[in-house]
Amino acid sequence: MGLFSPPDSPFAPPSLVYQLIYHPLTTCFTIFHNLLLYLRGAPYLPPKNKLPIRVVCLSDTHSKVPRYAIPRGDLLIHSGDLTNTGTLSSIQQTLDWLKTLQKPWPGSSDGFRHIVFVAGNHDSYFDERSRSVHDRKNSHRILNLGKIHYLQHSSITLTFPGDRNLKVYGAPQIPQCGGKEFAFQYQRGQDAWTATIPDDVDVLITHNPPKWHLDLPASGGLGDEFELKEVWRVKPTLHAFGHVHSGHGVEPAWWDESQKAWEAYLAAAYNKPAEMAASHRLPLTEVLDLALWWKGIESIVADVRGLLWTRLWGGARQGGYMVNGALTYQTGNQLSNKPKVVVL
Repeated sequence: MGLFSPPDSPFAPPSLVYQLIYHPLTTCFTIFHNLLLYLRGAPYLPPKNKLPIRVVCLSDTHSKVPRYAIPRGDLLIHSGDLTNTGTLSSIQQTLDWLKTLQKPWPGSSDGFRHIVFVAGNHDSYFDERSRSVHDRKNSHRILNLGKIHYLQHSSITLTFPGDRNLKVYGAPQIPQCGGKEFAFQYQRGQDAWTATIPDDVDVLITHNPPKWHLDLPASGGLGDEFELKEVWRVKPTLHAFGHVHSGHGVEPAWWDESQKAWEAYLAAAYNKPAEMAASHRLPLTEVLDLALWWKGIESIVADVRGLLWTRLWGGARQGGYMVNGALTYQTGNQLSNKPKVVVL
């Protein structure tokens, strides 16, 4: 990929130079939006007089073990793609590594109290439709999960010191991105999310991101729009996911007009017909898009209102976090990204 050309893969981010040429307006509004979010501060504060819960999020390890130490915490979340091949034996190898991160004995200060994971599209064994021929012939073999919790359209309530509980729900489904060997796929555009997540979930774990969030907007958004609507309905305190390696990071979720306005702006900027794709447009034409200017101004005004509400008028912090914990760096095969930590 050159500085002036589009990415070679929809999973690769465009260069800053390319963004400035074909999306100069969006690049500027993104900078202002992120600055105002930063000034607004944390969207969620742990309950007073309660012990905080430290959550470590990772994903997309693809049969590799990080060479660096995993940060300490109370809850470890793996959001799928434990493996590359998806066989039972390769999944077991990753599970055996995760087991080494658990508390070795009751009362120990080392290790995680709970480890929870969902499957990714590469974890074929968990979806009977995508299992390898070898695993089908040896169906008597089963995984040894130990005390690790696997969630597949299911939930679990976890207890923590200080009389704290978290209800965690996990779902693996993902818009189709490969052949039959990939797990839990559905046709893009199909609604596989509406009314599927319990209302009282504190922590949501999926493999796929919701559209526009820690996603790749320049590729049209690899996340799912129906997933985004369902997440808006539930408003979890933490939504952990992966899949889009280039979206690695932490993003505040305020669940207010500021967030709605920014999602609307990204949809207007990147949901373009094929004939208007960046590669078919003249450079800098985005600057002449008056409707997009208006969407951007609306978004910044909503951000300023949110900032004033939180910082000046003492508005409640009732939001949460979205975390893309993909450890694999962009479209490569190295675990160069670090796990992300949030405190609940």
